[in-house]
Amino acid sequence: MAGRSQQWKDSTLKRFLDEGRGQGEEDYKPWLKVSDIPSKGRVTRLYSRKLNRTIHLLTDSQTRYFYLLEFDDRVVSVKEQYPLLNIADIMDQLDESLVKRLKNRDGTPHVLVTTFLITAKDEKGQLRTYARSIKDRTELEKKDTLERLEIQRRYYESLKMEYAIVTSEEIPYQRSRNIEWVLPALYIEDAGLTEQEVKYYSTYIMEALRSKREPVRGILDAFERETKREKGLGLFLFRYLIASKQIEINLDQEINIIHTPEQMEVVVRKSTGVGRDVRSG
Repeated sequence: MAGRSQQWKDSTLKRFLDEGRGQGEEDYKPWLKVSDIPSKGRVTRLYSRKLNRTIHLLTDSQTRYFYLLEFDDRVVSVKEQYPLLNIADIMDQLDESLVKRLKNRDGTPHVLVTTFLITAKDEKGQLRTYARSIKDRTELEKKDTLERLEIQRRYYESLKMEYAIVTSEEIPYQRSRNIEWVLPALYIEDAGLTEQEVKYYSTYIMEALRSKREPVRGILDAFERETKREKGLGLFLFRYLIASKQIEINLDQEINIIHTPEQMEVVVRKSTGVGRDVRSG
């Protein structure tokens, strides 16, 4: 244990700072990467089209929450595993018990990390930044966890920035799973499609969804028969249309293509082009 603490003090902390972790905007580097610490859940590296970089997520709950951010048109920036490197600015506001949380037992600095620092557009189109800590409810029963969260709350309060804790139970599970399922379809090249093909085929499917009352599966099967395209392409394009926001469905229920467009609450939007980023409205 002493050896690990010494390694953190003498090499790891310095290396993190030298690497610019927790810094940058478009080239932001998270303070913690999935290879740095053990995790209780499945760690995840995933590529974000919105942010144009690989995201490091340390629990299943973090991953589920990030999919919501990735799909949200209002969100323009996300910094995961964001470190509070200038926590010394609020030291005079902390009780002695909280100050102790800023150092490990051997005296090495303990860097507090907020799960997400998010920048999004508000109702008036103005950018605002807020912070979220993603925690399992059982973690909130631990005194040391609560004290570290209290330090974060005071830190963001000093910046006049909104801060909140989100428990795993508060993350809409089905919506997150649905988003995870549809987003890969934005990579149309993986299906061997050109932009022109996607535009043509998408128009076909959107018109059928708008006008027909049969189950979505039947619509997609008919598309594949009439265009003489391979089995499964219709479903890929249906996912693409959801991911690109050209159609909307009720994402809070399981996506089941044996249902009709009406049952799935399908709303067909006016086509705005192919492969557009999920940020655009």
